[in-house]
Amino acid sequence: MKKVIVAIMISICGIVNAQEVENDSIKPISLDSLQQAINEHQLKFDALNEQLSPLQEEVDRMSKLKISGYMQVQYEMYNYQDVPTATGMFQLKPGTSETNVPLTTNPVDVSNSFVIRRARVKFTYKPIEGVAFVLQPNFSFSAVTLKDAYVQLNDPWLNTFQLWVGQFNRPDYEVEFSSRDRIILERSRMTTILYPQERDLGAKFVVDFATRYEIPLKIDFAAFNGNFGEGPIANQVSDVDSHKDIAIRATYSLKFPSAGLGIDFGGNGYFGKNTVFAAGTYSDINNNPFTAAVGDILDKHWFGAELQMFYDVLGGFALKSQFNKGVISGTAGSAIVNNNPSFNFSGEREFLGYYVELEKNFGTKFQAAVRYDSWDPNSRLSGDAVTVAPDLRVHTWSFAFDYFFTNYTKIALGYSMPINETSSTVGGIYTSDVKNNTTTLRFQVNF
Repeated sequence: MKKVIVAIMISICGIVNAQEVENDSIKPISLDSLQQAINEHQLKFDALNEQLSPLQEEVDRMSKLKISGYMQVQYEMYNYQDVPTATGMFQLKPGTSETNVPLTTNPVDVSNSFVIRRARVKFTYKPIEGVAFVLQPNFSFSAVTLKDAYVQLNDPWLNTFQLWVGQFNRPDYEVEFSSRDRIILERSRMTTILYPQERDLGAKFVVDFATRYEIPLKIDFAAFNGNFGEGPIANQVSDVDSHKDIAIRATYSLKFPSAGLGIDFGGNGYFGKNTVFAAGTYSDINNNPFTAAVGDILDKHWFGAELQMFYDVLGGFALKSQFNKGVISGTAGSAIVNNNPSFNFSGEREFLGYYVELEKNFGTKFQAAVRYDSWDPNSRLSGDAVTVAPDLRVHTWSFAFDYFFTNYTKIALGYSMPINETSSTVGGIYTSDVKNNTTTLRFQVNF
């Protein structure tokens, strides 16, 4: 019996020792496994990082690209003028703003239409600090046109100077104020005639003393080809001669926070030339005829002033005005390569143009504005002394009321009422005001 008990005890001790040995041997094996598992996970993390790196680079690259845009679709109703001709009545109706033609003729009456006014997508890419590439096409129902395509370089040392090269807006307040943010639906007649299609090809040097020196003075100096938006739209060329137009604009800002008042004001100058591409009889600024040959040079220059006043009272209102006076020139004929469609005249004219606009906010949902603008293409003649229709002065009243359906969607109702100077010497339909009023209901979406 003793032998049996001893044998059992020895067996139990053996089992215990075996378990102790087994437990002792587990520890180094677990550490190795843990180390191996960590190494395996590390390899997986490394592989995952390798997979994510291109994705991160793509995200970084995409974060440097900003895409924005807006679309304006509208319904227009025209108050058109019938004009008697040898072949019958011809309709004279307001021209499209896209071509800047104030009046166009139509063989059949059109009193209303749906229009895609603007559909634009703007791509802004900033690969590194201080460098930007901007590309903005415009889509219409019949064509795609290029609005903006330029490179902008900002100096990294003083953060004061900029260089723009490419196609962009000419330096002018109303030109550079985006049509997306405007209350009155279209720019003034003066601006659309002086700056066809608003943009041009060239280079611009900007000095902004506000960012570093806290002096609210900004100066733009630009050189352009000087013929963008002119000539047949379907046959646009980059340049038609070696002459360049020079544009200068300087603005200064005053702020009175305690009074809720801000005032921006400035001045501008434009100096260019027009080359004659069709020989014939032209007229100078004194209305005297002269013979021009192909290659002759016509004068083109003007000086202007601007004022914008913003007052934070009763929801806020703004008063805006611009004035320009100088000499504009051109050649009549839509087939002429540098014909300005809004100044379809052969010769030079001393002009005077201005506008005054009042804008008012009503809460956060409503805006309203009224504008009076005047364009006198020949300030040396008036009334019956005017002998041709392109020399007649035009005053235009414009009204607009906006409702913001959402923060990115608004509905605008606008009315434009041009009133032309009359002249019995010109005769015809110009012995009274031409019927060319327009009512527009516009829907706009931004993104």
